[in-house]
Amino acid sequence: MKEEILEKLLSEAKTICILGHTRPDGDCLGSTLGWRNYLRARFPEKEVTVFLMEANEKFAYLPGFTEIRHDSPKEEHDLALICDCGSYDRLGEYARLAKNAKERYVVDHHITSSGEDFPYHTILPEASSTCEISFDLMDSHYFTKETATCLYTGIIHDTGVFKYNSTTAHTMEIAGKCMAMGIPFSSIIDDSFYMKTMAEQKITGRVLLDGELYMGGRILASSLSLKDMQSYGADQKDVDGIVSLLRETKGVEGVVFLYEVGSNTYKVSLRSNNTALDVSKVAAHFGGGGHKMAAGCSLKGDVQSILTKLFSELGKQLDA
Repeated sequence: MKEEILEKLLSEAKTICILGHTRPDGDCLGSTLGWRNYLRARFPEKEVTVFLMEANEKFAYLPGFTEIRHDSPKEEHDLALICDCGSYDRLGEYARLAKNAKERYVVDHHITSSGEDFPYHTILPEASSTCEISFDLMDSHYFTKETATCLYTGIIHDTGVFKYNSTTAHTMEIAGKCMAMGIPFSSIIDDSFYMKTMAEQKITGRVLLDGELYMGGRILASSLSLKDMQSYGADQKDVDGIVSLLRETKGVEGVVFLYEVGSNTYKVSLRSNNTALDVSKVAAHFGGGGHKMAAGCSLKGDVQSILTKLFSELGKQLDA
C-alpha cells in the first residue's frame, strides 16, 4: 500500500525536491542522490532537485553531487521526497521546502522517526540504511550505475562497511546487485570511508589523545572545542568518522564524542558496543534521535556539565 502511494505521488508530480537531514552523512547523501539519479532516469521530463547543506568533498564522486543546491528558496514543489529524516526539525532551513510542497513522502530507517509529521512514509527501523529501503522501493528496470553508486555508498557508511549488526543477508544481496552494475566498489570504500585529509588525521589524533574512560571504564568520552578545530584548519565536515574510531576501543561498552558547533553548544555523537545499551533512548531524552547502536543530539553547556547529563542517562541502562 505504501509503495502504491509513493508510485502515485511520483507519477503525478511534475516538480520534485529531495531533502535530507542537516550535516548530511553517507546514507543521507547516498539516498537523496540515489533517488535523484533514479527519478531522472525514469522520468526525464520531470524537474528533480536535491537540496542539502554542504557536505564533505570526499563524496564528490557521487553522481549529481555538484548539482546539489544549498539555498532554500520559497518556491513550491509538487512533491518533497524526504530521505533519512523523519521530522521537520532535522531538515533545518529546508523544512520550509517540505512544508511548502503540495505532498510529502518520507523514506527513513531511524528508530526515533515516528512519521507523525508525515502521513505518507516508509519508515523501517530494522533496515540497515535508508539506501537499503530506497532500493526496495525502486523499479529495477530503471536502476542505473549512477543510482547504484549512490546507494552502495549509503549502505557501507551506515553498516560500517557491513560490520554493524543491522547488516543482513538482504543488505548484502543489495550490495551485490549494486556491484553488478560495474561500480568502483573498492575505491568507494577507501575514498569515502577510510581515506582522510591531513586536517582530519590531525584532529582525529587530538581527539584520541584526549579520550578518557568513565563509569568504571565502560564509557569512553572525548571532546573537541571550536577553537581547537579552527587551530587545525578543520570544520564540522572533518570530524566525520571520529566517533567510529573511538568505538573501536577494546573493552568499552559505549562512546561519547562532543564537538563544539557554537558558543557552548555541542553536537553529541553516541555509539554502543553493547546490544543492551540503546543510545537512541539517550539521544531521544535530549531531543535527538538515531539508532540503537548509533545516535546523536545537541546540548548546551560546558563539556563537563554535558557529560554529567549523558552519564546519568547512560547509567540508567548500564546499571539496570
